[in-house]
Amino acid sequence: MIKKEIAVPAVERLSGWDFATWRSASDDPALRSTMIGLLILEKSPDWDRLVERYDRASRTQLILRKRVVEGPVAIANPRLVIDPNFDLSFHMRRFTAAEGTTWADVLDECRRQSMTDFDRDRPLWRVTVLEGLPGGKAAVISKLHHAIADGQGALQLGAALVDVSPEGFDLGPMPPAPESVTLTPRHFAEIMVHDNAEWLVNTARDVVKSAIPTLIDALTAPQETVEKLSETVSSLARFANTPTSPLSPVMHKRSINYHFATFDMRFRDLRDGVKAQGHTVNDGFLAAISLGLREYHKKLGAPVAELHLNMPISTRGGSADAQNAVSIARFDLPTNFTDVNKLMDNLGQTVRKMRAEPALEYANQLGEISRFLPKELLTQAAQASDVTASNVPGPPVTVYLSGAKVEAMVPLPPPIGAAVFVALLTYAGQATVGVAMDDAAITDRELLMSCLRDGFAKIIGKPVSDANPFTPVASGTAPRTKRAPAKKAPAKKAPAKKAPVKKAPVKKAPVKKAPAKKAPAKKAPVKKAPVKKAPVKKATSAKRS
Repeated sequence: MIKKEIAVPAVERLSGWDFATWRSASDDPALRSTMIGLLILEKSPDWDRLVERYDRASRTQLILRKRVVEGPVAIANPRLVIDPNFDLSFHMRRFTAAEGTTWADVLDECRRQSMTDFDRDRPLWRVTVLEGLPGGKAAVISKLHHAIADGQGALQLGAALVDVSPEGFDLGPMPPAPESVTLTPRHFAEIMVHDNAEWLVNTARDVVKSAIPTLIDALTAPQETVEKLSETVSSLARFANTPTSPLSPVMHKRSINYHFATFDMRFRDLRDGVKAQGHTVNDGFLAAISLGLREYHKKLGAPVAELHLNMPISTRGGSADAQNAVSIARFDLPTNFTDVNKLMDNLGQTVRKMRAEPALEYANQLGEISRFLPKELLTQAAQASDVTASNVPGPPVTVYLSGAKVEAMVPLPPPIGAAVFVALLTYAGQATVGVAMDDAAITDRELLMSCLRDGFAKIIGKPVSDANPFTPVASGTAPRTKRAPAKKAPAKKAPAKKAPVKKAPVKKAPVKKAPAKKAPAKKAPVKKAPVKKAPVKKATSAKRS
């Protein structure tokens, strides 16, 4: 591809919020904001078809071809430019999993990818297809930097890649590739001057436009006008006033390492469990987290009345732009309620109040101000969060990726400074919870996950077990929610309990087969060689990009 230099390139400026995300992730590895979206497919997708679909998407969803270019000074907002060296084959990878690969192995691969930074000279995304999983299934690991998309934005990007049937439909001719540009330091300086001048003009215009109605309001209703202005200032102060340390006595340490775990339930069970009491799904989601963390602290002998919580609030309108359109609401999550309905009442009122804050309209401006703050202050504010919670609705119907049915969508967020990040993603009647746990903050991951599952069980009125998409579910039964064996698997107590029972049928089936299945798992490092077969197939796809 020919590099082209023009006088003043038409480039996109990172918003104040995106710049704050980019800067914090760049300055401190503990705040890396690498989002992982994990898809479980019933079979391997058609590779050539998948490559073509991503190629097409990169020509319409231009963020897939844009890279971040930083300015000549640290406080300058970076720009997004079409990468002149865009290579689709670099961003798409395919491997064959070693025999005996388990669900835990897949989560470990997601963890390693999440903790690894991007090549910042290229667009900030990557897709890895893992084939040869149990039952002939495949996994697609999508890695995306939070600076270029939020949770809903990532789903919008995904909408350009999936179909509602295995066959899909004719998308027409391939769109032309976008024209790339080279942004030189001189160009960047010129753009900065232009942006600052434009900002002054726009600000002056906005002040004039808002001054007239404000003046009229002040003359006709002076008391109400003063109260409105005062509330806006107070709201901005509340959003800017962040805590300086976590409240948990046991989840106060932080590191750059973390682990993922998941569980799921029927979305209908979650929805009906809260709707009957006049609450929202988000009320139940937050209440379940509260109940789980309450029990976790109690079992560790360190009960706590409340915890600092961060919750993204979408400010997205009708725009189809995938970039961030969120603000972060910070409030204290009560963990001392015993009455679940009163807990949901309290959380519902708090969230409604946060959504009505006037400061939400100024989220981007607050992000702009963050460039002048020391990075240590930003890190301190992020790590003061005990828990972050995010609830994102996904596709309500089954979708297909290059001919393969998507059986599950799993959200795997990074902690971004918090001790725990709990994310809920709904898809085709299933509600999947992905949890990121900082290794230094969470000393007993199995206990925490057990407590969180119990918290959700209290909300839906049914037991919740850990998710394992590779375990078959009998027809007509609840999908994975009621599978007791899945809960016992991590502790490996199932064989031990069955051993004393000297029933021949029981002893011959699970006891003797369990070691046979475990043996290949230990040989996984030896059988990594097949993984290197991917480049052979990618060499063909590279020509398609």
